[in-house]
Amino acid sequence: MRHREKFARWIDDSRPPGVGQGNAGALLSRHLRFDWQPAPPWPMLLEAVRSSFFTMIEAFKKERPDTSELATADPTSRLHRTYLWRTLTSDDTAEELRAEALRAFRRGFRIERRGKPRTLTRPIPPVLKPPFGWGAAPELPGPSAARDRAIRALPPPANREELASREQELRALYASAWREDVPEEDRIWAALYRDTCTMSINYHWRRALAQSACEGYLQSSDGRFGGEPARPWMRLSHRTSEPWCSFVDRVVEAPEGESDLATAEAAVWEYWDTLYREAPPWDSDPDQAHWLAALRAARRNAQADDGPPERDT
Repeated sequence: MRHREKFARWIDDSRPPGVGQGNAGALLSRHLRFDWQPAPPWPMLLEAVRSSFFTMIEAFKKERPDTSELATADPTSRLHRTYLWRTLTSDDTAEELRAEALRAFRRGFRIERRGKPRTLTRPIPPVLKPPFGWGAAPELPGPSAARDRAIRALPPPANREELASREQELRALYASAWREDVPEEDRIWAALYRDTCTMSINYHWRRALAQSACEGYLQSSDGRFGGEPARPWMRLSHRTSEPWCSFVDRVVEAPEGESDLATAEAAVWEYWDTLYREAPPWDSDPDQAHWLAALRAARRNAQADDGPPERDT
């Protein structure tokens, strides 16, 4: 825990022995280079990982008490069983992979402490039709949860009238989840229903903004990214589309009054950091204009948001 404040700086450009030794004395922070501070030894970085891991476990225990075998296991043994720790400590792991895993852990630790971005938690109007997958939710307590399960477990309706009656009853049931005076026995079910709807709708909204940003960049760069022809949005994998979502998160959460250049610089850093890679120096980045086009495309579509088609009030 005593290493937590330096942890982010250390990982930006730290390497295990033999990796990047020519740059060992130049650590990168978010936007600056710390040439006067020596790279910390690898054992110290492992200790920072250990401390941060324990911090996350304790915070999670306070937020969500759990009595399962995993939750009550010794934190050290839990850490040693993780893929991260085995990757960092195994002699068979390529040194470049160790550095990448360390940067990935730093990002995960920062996201865990920061919480979900506003793009996934913004308020939405009441939704009376649950998103896909709601039926797979765990069995919840309360009479409304029981009624919900019972209706969805019924055999297919015999006619349109029965279907309409069943849908009307479900809509009334889901409307009750959005009331301020939800009975105590139904609050767990209602809270999970609201959270599920909020996450689902905001997830699609966030992805739509990310697609706008990606396409805005490509339109301004003749379809090239990183010097190569870029794939269209629909051909991107989750790993290659998630950085655009991180870009959008920073654009949406930009402080009031921040300039486009400052927002774009910070958002680009988030983009590359999601790929666990170092962002090029902003002042010499030839793609500044394209990143600004991506920023403006995301903002334009965020401000013109009419709500996703899943909205059902």
